[in-house]
Amino acid sequence: MLEIRWEIILDFIYKTGKIMDLHNYSYSFLQNLNKMIPFYAANFFLFDENKELLDDPICYNINDSVLKAYNDYYWQLDDIRNLAFDQKEPIISTQLMDYKTWVNTEYFNDFLAKNRLYYSCGIDIHAEQRLLGTISLFRTNKDNNFTTNDLIYLKILAKHSSNHLKKLFEIEKLKNIHNKRKETLLINKANNFNLSNREKDVLKLILTGKTNEEIASELFISVNTVKKHLSHIFNKTEVHNRTELAAIVYR
Repeated sequence: MLEIRWEIILDFIYKTGKIMDLHNYSYSFLQNLNKMIPFYAANFFLFDENKELLDDPICYNINDSVLKAYNDYYWQLDDIRNLAFDQKEPIISTQLMDYKTWVNTEYFNDFLAKNRLYYSCGIDIHAEQRLLGTISLFRTNKDNNFTTNDLIYLKILAKHSSNHLKKLFEIEKLKNIHNKRKETLLINKANNFNLSNREKDVLKLILTGKTNEEIASELFISVNTVKKHLSHIFNKTEVHNRTELAAIVYR
């Protein structure tokens, strides 16, 4: 019997809708989804406009070695990926594959079963015709299979997620444009003041608010060396402190 608990869905939408950073959204999505659709493991892939993978996927209970093994070899044996990638409807692995024969394949035995990924279900998130992300959930052979109820939840959440993800992609795009302009401005100013390459490195970190100790750690130099670079930067730019330095760079 189908049972849709709308209060849980609304709580999920509220919690994930507060996330305003694209790279934090995926993990928050999986964390909250696990309370609604229990799973053993999961991953969330994000894609750019050319359907190319955007950064590393967010994985839940899937370690780096498993992900590397998949990316290095097993992706080409993944029949579910070939059948279900970039589709608008959620799907369960048992609806796609004949398990009587599939459990005997190299991909199932050497990768899925080895990592306790027996049942799977997933959905692709679209904004109009663009693929934004792919979510895959897994359960072990000791768990119950995914249900029609789970698919309905996924479809509802994917629709709401698409609106928020689209907004986050736009925010990320604007951030990148802003950062590129900021980087260009910084390079031009540094060149105008005849800063050395190392002084440019120090200046960049100063303007992000790093302390001398943090700059030393990041550049693998001593704090005293940082202070010397900072003194040279102040002399070349004719300022007396970090506040004046930021003002003259961004003026």
